[in-house]
Amino acid sequence: MGRYRVRSFGNLRAFALACAASCAAPAWAADDSAPAVADEEPEFEGTAEVEAPPREATKRTLEKDQLTTVPGTRGDALRAIEIMPGVSRTPFASNAGPPLLRGSPAGESLVMFDGAQAPLIYHFGGLTSVFNAHLLESVTLYPGNFSARYGRAAGGVVEVKVRDPKSDRLHGMLELSAIDSFALVEGPLSQRTSLALAARRSNIDLFFEALLDDDSTAVVAAPVYWDYQAILAHRFSEAHQLRLLAYGSEDTFELQLGKSAADDPALRGEFGSRQGLHRLQVELVSHLSERVKQELMLAVGPAPGRGNFGATHFDYLSWEAHGRADWSVVASDWLRLSAGLDVHALTVNFLYNGPLPPPEEGAPSQGSLASNTPARIESDLQALRPAGYFEASLQPSARLLLVPGVRVDYISDAQAWRVDPRFSSRFQLLGATTLKGGVGAYSQPGQYWEVMAGFGNPEVQPFRTLQASAGVEQQVADVLSADLDGFYKRWDARVLGTPGGAAPHYVNGGTGKAYGLELLLQAKLGERYQGFASYTLSRSTRRDGDGAPERLFDRDQTHNLSLGASLKLGYGMQVGARFRYVTGSPYSAVRGAVYDATTDTYRPLYGAANDARYPAFHQLDLRVEKVWHAGPVDLTAYLELMNAYNAQNQESRRYSFDYRESSSVVGMPFFPNLGLRGEL
Repeated sequence: MGRYRVRSFGNLRAFALACAASCAAPAWAADDSAPAVADEEPEFEGTAEVEAPPREATKRTLEKDQLTTVPGTRGDALRAIEIMPGVSRTPFASNAGPPLLRGSPAGESLVMFDGAQAPLIYHFGGLTSVFNAHLLESVTLYPGNFSARYGRAAGGVVEVKVRDPKSDRLHGMLELSAIDSFALVEGPLSQRTSLALAARRSNIDLFFEALLDDDSTAVVAAPVYWDYQAILAHRFSEAHQLRLLAYGSEDTFELQLGKSAADDPALRGEFGSRQGLHRLQVELVSHLSERVKQELMLAVGPAPGRGNFGATHFDYLSWEAHGRADWSVVASDWLRLSAGLDVHALTVNFLYNGPLPPPEEGAPSQGSLASNTPARIESDLQALRPAGYFEASLQPSARLLLVPGVRVDYISDAQAWRVDPRFSSRFQLLGATTLKGGVGAYSQPGQYWEVMAGFGNPEVQPFRTLQASAGVEQQVADVLSADLDGFYKRWDARVLGTPGGAAPHYVNGGTGKAYGLELLLQAKLGERYQGFASYTLSRSTRRDGDGAPERLFDRDQTHNLSLGASLKLGYGMQVGARFRYVTGSPYSAVRGAVYDATTDTYRPLYGAANDARYPAFHQLDLRVEKVWHAGPVDLTAYLELMNAYNAQNQESRRYSFDYRESSSVVGMPFFPNLGLRGEL
């Protein structure tokens, strides 16, 4: 975790400032990139380590001992952040990208693996993430007002820290469960070098194929996914450390339709999609002096995908390169300077044959695929997006921290510059009470399909959000911590789909706003009991152009409550529970239908955009775990009951061919996931 390091013979005022800063922030909000007063020395020189204050107004971290134990997440680190306030619930089996943060869609937030953007986060339907949680050090959520270090995102950031492989001896892990299985091995190669290897494959297809029926008109899925990770860490000296990462994943999703769907003649036969991600990443961390730290990173790799859905076919191949150079300088006891370069290069080749899709957000489906005119589009995109940032952390007194910063981005594909100033502050009001706040501008280029010629519009410009937040943190001894935040976000020049898909398909011109309150309570009683309560009250709205009426965002969720607890019973047993209650998402209700004689189908007629809501979502997840110790081997058995009381949560509606009748499409049913894990 991030700390100020102070030698036993160091500056006493710096030590006092660091101690005061530690009191101002709860332990779970530690900053990995906080300043070091001095470089780490050999072990015979004593050091005192205290937590550093975060530079952001809102920062929430799950450490490695929490990442794999949250009930209902199957031990998945990125699914575990759903317990945090500011994170919207993602519908079951949706094409989940980054999480929805503070009323923003997934495409407006970033997930960063050691500073490199990951374009693919989850396997099939968001069931599990593509990186093994047992190889992670921490996952940190910035729901908004994040540092100038990160950009090209108008929403928030999830920062994933990968740990070094264990270097004391050989370790191994094998886990088998109903959903997937994985193997992990790690250990030292030499005194200065260690290696970790991991691989995982899904098991769902092994029993799902029994459900296939050639005469069925229902959609039956047989998903297959796998992923791999390799981490090599080498320490040249105490001052220079190198790490190599290689990771990737692939998902294959097949659909079978015996007969065409009643409401869409285009849906018939076999369907499928495949998407993948492969990355090679190099990281070098150097302490150039006692007060200067340098971090260099380069990541590169492809992300291929293809699929067909009725008359619609697509095939794409993207290559991305992401390079970073970050420097931090402790200029004095009260001033730390940070600066960096952040370059993202992207090339995409895209082939599409089918009807132009509706906008991803704010517009309901316009009926049968058979009634839409198909188009064939072959296009490509090359983009270079360099950026630089500067940030200062000023601590004029032990109680006050001021963090002004600025980020400058250039987007080559739009030939546009963006300058985004940002500011955050923290003030220790009392010994365990801290006031905090932040404000800033955040710019983001359009998605690649929105800006490429043919499918999108090369004239689309980056859009921007203005974000502001204020809050208070309270620590009650070592037992209870409370974090309350209020936030406001405003969108300008949002990218919109043109009505009816008319060329040029996408334009700037949308606006929006989101605001709300977030509350996080965390309790810890010794080593046996931990509990949390997380609540978000929010509203997120949009205007689709000048003069358009205000409407709700597709994933607006007024109330989002999570309650959880875990208890160690002794004898290697641990039990836990999580309960969630979330306001249902808005949708556009069908008010009627008209017959289209040219295609022999019905077209739905909708009311106002998002004028109805699905019923509220609620779910209870339970987990029980037992560990047996047998010499060097630990054997763990766990049972996770997801949706323990089988709540019938409505995720969408299914309509008859003429839209006169409809029925609910429910999400995840009761699912018991039994797993067995052995560790050496």
